[in-house]
Amino acid sequence: MSIERVLRWLIVAIVLVVAVGILQVVIDIAAGLLGVAVPLLLVLLLVAVVLRFFGYWRQERRR
Repeated sequence: MSIERVLRWLIVAIVLVVAVGILQVVIDIAAGLLGVAVPLLLVLLLVAVVLRFFGYWRQERRR
């Protein structure tokens, strides 16, 4: 096996290790954002339901 082939495999291995590291960082950031987003979406859903109820209640009161 020539030295060029060994160096090529070494570069491929280094690129794969760096790619896996970057992917791990992206997954960690996404998990952190998901931990914040789920409670926020639940609060927004609750607010939307309450506002819909009051809108319906005001409309029925006007009749």
